[in-house]
Amino acid sequence: MQRGKIFTAVAWGLGGLFLCAAAAVGFATQGFGLAELPDPQPEDWAQAYTTTWDTEEDPVRGLDISWFHAPVELRVGEGQYVTVTEEAQQELPEEDRLELTSSGGVLRIKWNSQLLALDLLEHNSKALVVEVPRETAEDLEELRCQAVSGLVTVSGFAAGEMELSSDSGGLALSDLRAGELRLSTISGPMTLRNAQVEGRLEAYTTAGAAELSQVAASEVKLTAVSGAMAFQGQAGELWGDSISGAVDIALTQCPQAAKLRSVSGGLTLALPENDGFEAAFSSVSGRFQCQFPASGDKGPKGRALYGSGGAQLEFSTTTGDIRLLRSSPAKTGDQTQGSELT
Repeated sequence: MQRGKIFTAVAWGLGGLFLCAAAAVGFATQGFGLAELPDPQPEDWAQAYTTTWDTEEDPVRGLDISWFHAPVELRVGEGQYVTVTEEAQQELPEEDRLELTSSGGVLRIKWNSQLLALDLLEHNSKALVVEVPRETAEDLEELRCQAVSGLVTVSGFAAGEMELSSDSGGLALSDLRAGELRLSTISGPMTLRNAQVEGRLEAYTTAGAAELSQVAASEVKLTAVSGAMAFQGQAGELWGDSISGAVDIALTQCPQAAKLRSVSGGLTLALPENDGFEAAFSSVSGRFQCQFPASGDKGPKGRALYGSGGAQLEFSTTTGDIRLLRSSPAKTGDQTQGSELT
């Protein structure tokens, strides 16, 4: 028993020593060199390296991209070749150039072939442009792109499964079709314009603002910590969670069910005229406002019934206000004359 305790103490001690050493290196290099990485401009790219992939000889059913610093752009082209262009500020040695491989029809593009991206410590930045033939881009089984600090731009693609993320660079997305779509950022902004999702759409942001518009999905799950989240479109079922970021949702039709929760961020749900809903609301110090002529409870907690009461809506905050708005009022000015059940 005593020997086991000694072993545990030694293990914890070695673990602590390793973490301290790692923290010291990170501090000395200012975040392992990532904190000082420059923000290059398009005119800074002095070198370009291009590789092509023949989709007729080797069909592509998926794309999997892993990138570090500098932007990534995925765009639709013509012809039969996937064109991969790597742009750099200076000439790149072979070991620092991207790695392009294929397995099971999935084309994989990595920052380089090294196990660790040691060139980041030298403050290297590389932009990536991938142009995919339209016939391939609109019929992918999977599309994944992950970047650390570069802006990820994707337009015109369709895939069964699509997963796009950027930690601090942000996402700029448009004209997408997917069976399942997952989006995430930490501190970078997220924008999505015009998307059709057959199944579930998930969007997550820590501190970056997110704006999704002209989007239709069977299920929508929105998660934010301190970043504001805005959604406009259609959702059969809807979930929204936030700590301090505001959640602002405008739907083109009433969902079957919606559940929105926040701590200090406000919750806003705008609906067009519909057959009815039952809204359960709860807040410690926030107010509940409903622009529909609903009957129900007053106070910080209760239920509001409108029409036939078909759709089930739930709202919960600690200090944030809750607003249930009517987006297509019968009379001009009704939208700003909501009743308050408090």
